[in-house]
Amino acid sequence: EMNRYAHSMKGAARAVGIGVIETLSHYMEDIFGAALKDRLELSPTVCDLLYDSLDLIQNVVNGVENNTDALANTITRLEQTVATTSTDTKSSSTAERSVIETPIFNDTQPIAPVQKSPRSTTSIMPNPPSDDQLTVMMPVSEESVRVPVSRMDRLMGEVSELLVARMHSEERVREFHRLQKLNQRWQREWRSVRTAYIRLARRMQHEQGEMWEEVITLFHFLEENQRYLQETQRQLTHLSREMTQYNAQLTMLTEQLQDDISGMRLVPFETLMSSFQRLIRDLARDMTKEIHLVVEGAAVEMDKTALDALKEPLMHLLRNAVDHGIERPAEREQAGKLPIGTVQIVVEQRGKEILIRISDDGRGLDAGSIIRKAEQIGLINPQTAADLSPEDAYNLIFHPGLSTAQELTAISGRGMGMDIVRIRVESLRGRVSIQSVLGRGTTFTLRLPVSLTRLSCILLRAGGQDFAVPSVSVWRMLKLRREQWFTAEGRDMVIIEDRPIPVIPLAGVLGNAAEPEDEEIPLMVLASGEKFIAFQVDDLYSEQELVLKPLGPEITNAPYISGGALLGTGDVIIVLDPNDLIRGASGQPRIPIRRMESSSEPVEE
Repeated sequence: EMNRYAHSMKGAARAVGIGVIETLSHYMEDIFGAALKDRLELSPTVCDLLYDSLDLIQNVVNGVENNTDALANTITRLEQTVATTSTDTKSSSTAERSVIETPIFNDTQPIAPVQKSPRSTTSIMPNPPSDDQLTVMMPVSEESVRVPVSRMDRLMGEVSELLVARMHSEERVREFHRLQKLNQRWQREWRSVRTAYIRLARRMQHEQGEMWEEVITLFHFLEENQRYLQETQRQLTHLSREMTQYNAQLTMLTEQLQDDISGMRLVPFETLMSSFQRLIRDLARDMTKEIHLVVEGAAVEMDKTALDALKEPLMHLLRNAVDHGIERPAEREQAGKLPIGTVQIVVEQRGKEILIRISDDGRGLDAGSIIRKAEQIGLINPQTAADLSPEDAYNLIFHPGLSTAQELTAISGRGMGMDIVRIRVESLRGRVSIQSVLGRGTTFTLRLPVSLTRLSCILLRAGGQDFAVPSVSVWRMLKLRREQWFTAEGRDMVIIEDRPIPVIPLAGVLGNAAEPEDEEIPLMVLASGEKFIAFQVDDLYSEQELVLKPLGPEITNAPYISGGALLGTGDVIIVLDPNDLIRGASGQPRIPIRRMESSSEPVEE
C-alpha cells in the first residue's frame, strides 16, 4: 500500500512539475519495491530515512523552503540505500520470510514487535511468497458527497430540537393519561351514587305536580350524563391508544435519525495515530530513549468535534509519558526493568461513555514531591498537606503553574499542560483521573460522553429547586436514616459498600436553604476517580434523557453549572457539573471552564 502511495505521489508531482517531490517519491517507491521483493529490510535506519524524506515533502507542501544541505544529504542517502538493493544481498524461502511491523525506535536499536490484540489498529502483513500475492482486493466503493462540518452541526441542532419536540409529545401523552384517569374517577363516583338515584326515582314515581316534572327532567339528564361518560371514556381510550402508538413511532424515528446523523460525525480514533506515532518516535530519538507504543481499540469511533478537541491534551499526555515517565535504558536496567519502555493507548466504549487510557511503565508520580511543590507555590498549607491522600496529591498537578520538572525544557516544565488537559476534557463534559505507583508507572483515564448534546440525567430536588445531574457520574442513590450516619473529624459520614463516604448537603454547596429532613434522607453519591461524595438532597425523581442547551455568556462560568435543558413540560432545568461539585465539596480550588458545544471549539479562560 505504501508502495502504491509513493508511485501515485511521484506521478502527481511529475504532472504539476514539482521535481523535489517527484525525486523523493521515486526513491521511496524503489525502497518499498525492494522490501516487497525481500531485497531490503525496513530497518530503523531505513525508516528514519523515509521519515526524513516525508519531512522534506511536507515542507514543500507547506510552502517552506528546504535546507539545501539537508535535501542533498537525504537524496544521497536514498541513492545509496537503493543502490544496495540492486545486488543479490538477501534471499530467503517462503518459510523464512518475516513479519514486518512499524515500531517506534531510536537511532540505534529497533523495538520489539507490538503485541497484537483484537482491537489493535496496526496490521501485520507478511511478505508475499510470490509476485501473484501482490494483487490487493479493494473494497467496492460507494458514491459519496462532501458535507461541511458546519452543515452537519446545524443538522444535529435541528435533530436536537426534534428530540425536544418528542419530549413535549411524551408529556402530552402523560397529560392525556391523567385526563383519562380523571374521567374514570368521575365514572366511579357516578356509579357510587347511582343506586341512590334509582331509589329516589322509584319513590317519586307516584308524585305529581310541577316539582315532579322538574325532577323527571333532572333524572333524564343524569341518564344522558351516564351515556356521555361511557362514550367519552370509549373515545379517550381509543385516542390514548392512538397517541401512545404515534408517540412510540415518533420516538423510534427520532432516535434513528439522531443515531444516523451522529454516525455521520463519527471518525475512528486511529485518525490521530499517525501524529501520535511520529511524536513518540521523534521524542524517543531526541531523548535517547527506547519506546514501545501499544495501541488497542483505535477503531472505536468518536464525534469528530470531540476528537479534534482531544488531540492537543492527548499529545501532551504522551509527551509527559516520554519525558517524565519513561526512563533511559541504563536507568531502567538499573531498576530491574527492560531497557525498552512501554507507552500504551487503550480506547473503549462503555455504554454511553468513551474511555481513553494513556499508560506508561516509567517512574510513576511522587506524591511527596508534588505536595512539596504545591506548598512552595502557596497552593496548600502544611496542615492541608499532611491530610492529603496520594490521589489528592496527584490531582494537584492539574493546577496551573504546578510542575515537578527539575528544569525548563522545550517539552515541559511550565506547569500549564495538565491544566489544559483537564479544562479540555471537562469542556466536553468528561472527567479525568490518575492512578500511579511510584517506580511502576502512571495511567491517565479520560471518560467522555458519547454524545455532546444528549445526556442521560438524574432529576432531583435540593433546597426547594429542581436540578439534573449526569447519570454517568452517579455511583449510588439510596435513602438512609439519620442514626445510620456517624461523625469523623467533624464531618458527617456514611458507610456504603464498606466504603466510608462524607455526606454534604447539596443545597448548602449551591448556596440554598436546606429542606426539613424526613425520617429517611435521600443521598446521591457522586464519583470522580477514587473520590466519592454523598450529597444530601430533598428528593430523587427519575432518570431522563435531556438535550443540553448552551448558557448565555453572563452565566457561562457560574459555579457548579454545566448547562441547561428543557423538560417535556417546557420548564427549564439546570444541569449540574459533577466534577465541580466534588471539587467544591472537597474544598479544592475551582477552575472556570467554558463548555464546548457540538458546533464550536472549546475556549480556555
